[in-house]
Amino acid sequence: MSKETNMSSIVCHLGAPRTAKPQTLKEYGKLREQMIQRSWVTLSEVDFIRAVTEQGCPFYAGLMNGRDLMDLQYEKLVWRTQSLVGLDFDVCDITGDDMVGWFTHKGLKPWLGYYTFSNDSAKGGQSYRLLWRVDTDLNLSYDECAKALKEMKRLSFNRADKHAVNPTRMWQGTNSGFFHYAHDGKRLNLKELAQ
Repeated sequence: MSKETNMSSIVCHLGAPRTAKPQTLKEYGKLREQMIQRSWVTLSEVDFIRAVTEQGCPFYAGLMNGRDLMDLQYEKLVWRTQSLVGLDFDVCDITGDDMVGWFTHKGLKPWLGYYTFSNDSAKGGQSYRLLWRVDTDLNLSYDECAKALKEMKRLSFNRADKHAVNPTRMWQGTNSGFFHYAHDGKRLNLKELAQ
């Protein structure tokens, strides 16, 4: 990436580097609890992209207030705002590049695209994630954010994973780099998408 690129900061909950996603519910739950209990971090775009796409760091795109979501079972109570949104595609018949092209055509150019740990073309499709930066709006409600995410899923021809509509979802990183980066990608207005 060029040093001349105008970069902004990403605020998120970030986990430790990994080489694979959690394999059991117990391992997933432990990772989730550790990440939510940590303070938010502020990273440059370059550092965030390297952490997620090269070091395999998991992250939360929503900012929570630090309580354990698993015990509360009320994610709306801990969610505060959204810094990024994403869609997850598992063994999708539309390639990552084609999906980027589709969203760009719709005026919703993704900021970042990367293949998941489980991407394997022999399975009959690509597994990847697309991320967008968003306008941080402290007046955005959890329900409005979830509605905007449902609209994003609909725009993906409903090929995105159904769990991607959860604002408090944990996202896994990768070690394979990224296939798409648009430093000039427009920030999404989630209130507009929710209408």
